[in-house]
Amino acid sequence: MNISINPTYYCNFRCDFCYLTEAQLADRNKISPEKLDEVLSKVTDPIEHIDLYGGEISLLTKEYFYDIKDVIRKYYDGDININTNFSALPDYFYDDDITISVSYDFSAREKEQFVLNNMMASLKPLSVLILASEKVLATDVEFMIFTLNMCSQVKSVEIKPYSTNQANAHPVTHRDFEEHIKKWIDAKTEKRFQFINQDLIEDALDGNYSAFSDDHVYITPKGKFGVLEFDKYDREYFKEYSTYKEYKQWAALEPINNVSDICKACPYYGGCLTEHYRYVRDLDNSCNGYRGLLDWYDGK
Repeated sequence: MNISINPTYYCNFRCDFCYLTEAQLADRNKISPEKLDEVLSKVTDPIEHIDLYGGEISLLTKEYFYDIKDVIRKYYDGDININTNFSALPDYFYDDDITISVSYDFSAREKEQFVLNNMMASLKPLSVLILASEKVLATDVEFMIFTLNMCSQVKSVEIKPYSTNQANAHPVTHRDFEEHIKKWIDAKTEKRFQFINQDLIEDALDGNYSAFSDDHVYITPKGKFGVLEFDKYDREYFKEYSTYKEYKQWAALEPINNVSDICKACPYYGGCLTEHYRYVRDLDNSCNGYRGLLDWYDGK
């Protein structure tokens, strides 16, 4: 099981594409170490990976960070990955058992140059996550690759798809995302880092990718199990469950509740590029499994 722990939603940035609402981003409440211990004790599957997610993790005090790290170590002994905007560099980022993923969106995110300077001065390897927001899609891909090449510690880059959510709605389609990824793959500038999207495409085409959510759950600041779900307006949000059993029941029903006949007839069904299934009504702008991108790459 892959677990993303959200100790808090509190953040010092206000990105206009964030899936969290203003009220959530301003909420300083945190899950207590005792509550985190209780929630993790309910996980009945072997834990294979843990992320610390936000909110912004660098805002956590050193004392609190090590309290929750001690709890995690009762259930998991691998590296802990921190997702961060890298606007602050607390000492605990440099623990040997911590890996860092930086959310960096060029001019689409606050403190662009400040964060880039931190990345260039980083003392440990970095994975970079870029959200394909409207502004990022309009940024020159060759420029982005050139910029990231300057950061010697950037070892991998992944472009994450934007999803309309309960906090905002941008005019970005699945087809827009596909065309953007094609530009990265066909770029003339050499990429001096691993391009994760290309690896995921190859995994999907080789049948080595699972599109279902039965291997990934969130733990929210309220001490609930969270999944990414869609409301009646097709907006993404965190749906919370009190027990691990309820999460497992939701995951078992995902192929029934969130999968359309279009998905079931697709040659990539069950192994496409979706991060979680979203009901597909037509393929006019592709789909969140990015069938058009898979077809394109398979035909190269």
